[in-house]
Amino acid sequence: PRSMVLSLLTFVMFLSIVTVSRSFAIGGVRAITSAKLLRQTRSFCTPSAAVGTTVAPAAKPSGDSIEALEIRVGKILEIGKHPEADSLYVEKVDLGESSGPRTIVSGLVAFCTAEYLLNRDVVVLCNLKPRAFKGINSQGMLLCSSNKADGKVEPLIPPAGVPAGELVSFEGHVIKPEEPGNRATKAYTKVSGDFVVSDSGIATYKGIPFMTSKGPITSTILKGPIS
Repeated sequence: PRSMVLSLLTFVMFLSIVTVSRSFAIGGVRAITSAKLLRQTRSFCTPSAAVGTTVAPAAKPSGDSIEALEIRVGKILEIGKHPEADSLYVEKVDLGESSGPRTIVSGLVAFCTAEYLLNRDVVVLCNLKPRAFKGINSQGMLLCSSNKADGKVEPLIPPAGVPAGELVSFEGHVIKPEEPGNRATKAYTKVSGDFVVSDSGIATYKGIPFMTSKGPITSTILKGPIS
């Protein structure tokens, strides 16, 4: 009968609609699930989302005069007595600069032999105002520790393996050296009284170690001033 045929056709159409709707529903769930998994994967791959990880804030300058000084590790390549002053050495010091070794004049003749200083790693204050000593311009100062009681003076000792030219750092301070000149010299005058070797032999500024990539700078002269 005609009514049965219409009923059958209606039932078939109903089944088709249900099937299509189910397909869309499953596809939608799959799409939502895939998007959720993608977001979770990204979150696990993001370093800031790692459990227990904190992002350190960028260091800021403290305004301390130490931040104006350019203190670097160097190596004495040549040394000889000043031709016009028996108490002075003239050294050629490698500071990793493309311009070549710097000429530095130091008053160490009475304290260290030239053989002892040759090829020695040293610590150099690089941005003092250049100064002429008996006609020879000195482009820096070797930092030394001393003991007034026995008159001993010795250059500071960088750790082995520190490359020539490495900038010495101080925890809690951002080093942004001034150009060589009066401002850097004035900054050194302000801080030099706080340069001292600790009782464990570490060179410090207000108790903060002179630090390199290989560890702190040291001295065999304990509790002595650094200049």
